[in-house]
Amino acid sequence: MIKFDECNLSNTFYIFENGDGTKYTIHVMQAEYGGLYVICNESSLWRFHSKGGNELKHLCGSNNQYTKKAILQLAELKGWVE
Repeated sequence: MIKFDECNLSNTFYIFENGDGTKYTIHVMQAEYGGLYVICNESSLWRFHSKGGNELKHLCGSNNQYTKKAILQLAELKGWVE
């Protein structure tokens, strides 16, 4: 038997292009201890915080400035709030 203490269905999925010629696939979900987890193209994991200004921290996988810029553009466009 499976027992859930909590189920949050606020996960979000985006497919977009920001004008640099790259197509991005983004999964966003609440992080347990604050912020939002952002998975980009199933190749990198980031944590986004909106408190005190938009902050994006690379956690693992591919890390490049263009991916970071694209995630921050999407966060601003969609008004992500943790």
